[in-house]
Amino acid sequence: MSSVTTEQETGPAPRRSLWRNTDFTKLWIGQTASLFAAQISTLAIPLTAVLALSATSQQVGLLTSVINLPYLLVSLFAGVLVDRIRRRSLMISADLGRAVVLAVVPILFWLHWLGIGWLYVLGFLAGCCTVLFDVAGQAYLPRLVDREDLSAGNSLLGSSQSAATIGGPALGGVLIQWLSAPVAVCAASVSYLVSALNIWLIRHRETTTEASGATGAGGTLRQVKDGLRVVFGNEQLRAMSLMACVFNLSFTAFEVAYLQYMPRTLGLSASSIGFVLAGLGPGFLVGALFAGKLPKRLGYGRALLLTGAVANLVMPVIAVVQGNGVVTVGILVLVNFLFASFGTANNITMLTIRQVITPDNLQGRVAATNRFVAMGVAPIGALIGGALGAALGLRSTVLVTTIGLCLALVPLALSSLARIKYELPAPITVEPADKPEPAAS
Repeated sequence: MSSVTTEQETGPAPRRSLWRNTDFTKLWIGQTASLFAAQISTLAIPLTAVLALSATSQQVGLLTSVINLPYLLVSLFAGVLVDRIRRRSLMISADLGRAVVLAVVPILFWLHWLGIGWLYVLGFLAGCCTVLFDVAGQAYLPRLVDREDLSAGNSLLGSSQSAATIGGPALGGVLIQWLSAPVAVCAASVSYLVSALNIWLIRHRETTTEASGATGAGGTLRQVKDGLRVVFGNEQLRAMSLMACVFNLSFTAFEVAYLQYMPRTLGLSASSIGFVLAGLGPGFLVGALFAGKLPKRLGYGRALLLTGAVANLVMPVIAVVQGNGVVTVGILVLVNFLFASFGTANNITMLTIRQVITPDNLQGRVAATNRFVAMGVAPIGALIGGALGAALGLRSTVLVTTIGLCLALVPLALSSLARIKYELPAPITVEPADKPEPAAS
């Protein structure tokens, strides 16, 4: 169990800007390039299947599933690898891997060898590299900046994520329009090379760390179990994972119903739906910008409670709106903006606390376990959303699933996370799973 240190009632003194940390700046540029590349390829690969290969909707659906499959199959093992090997090197390797894999797409297309089977294989390999890069990136930041700067660092990286989410698909669309979908995939490959170059230029050098000293299949499985044991054996880490699990289960079920609810129940036009969803983009960016400042003003626990409460408790409003007029569209835009902005701030604050309380040699496995729990329930949530929509109707399903989002606040409110003030907790102490036997006398 982690113990929360005595918190101060006043915020800490202002710190120097992270922009003066040249290594962090290079990491930020690299991650930004990588995030934009991921957004471009997420759009360009399926459109390559549709436009260049005339793929069916079932094939496109399977392709999307295959690209996301590594989150379930690879995440836990990626965490072990991140804790064994230098994280900077892994990030560079993941970027180079994605660059090479995506460069194969236009080459096969120009040679007239590209088929849907190739896209399945290449999409899966790119997805594996993405999982490795994401886990290594979360584990690398605490080695690059002081623990007091983690909140600001995550906020700046969150701004890049928000900008990529907003601008990446638009940029991808323009590239596809100008260059064709396969060539747009090549542009994403170049962007990954830019990311790899900037991360390679980071001057800070890590020393090799060992998770448990165990290697081989048996050692790897034991280290995976260690990661699971640490996350579910620590009250604060367990609360974060449980919150993520309940949230993602409810949110994926909500998404299935929401995309049908707007046109079929409310009668919104395609342009109105696009306008409603556009409210998410500015929200992501605003949330990332104020995420680093809230804990300094309110304390970490109150910042978590406030942002989580606003983001989730506003969502049931969607289930009670009526009609397709300007007022309805305006309410939905406002709800999406509040959900995105406060939800982003909540995620960044939660990530900062998790990085601070996790020992360095477990950063990869803890991040991977959290990602595995959060993403692993998404397919189940989608099935639940479809089943509830058929059984209860779309409006009732939206209500039930948004109430589920609100229930994700319960693990947070009941945990010691809500009581953290201005001073971050100390790293947790992890007891070895198997204590060595005393030597025989």
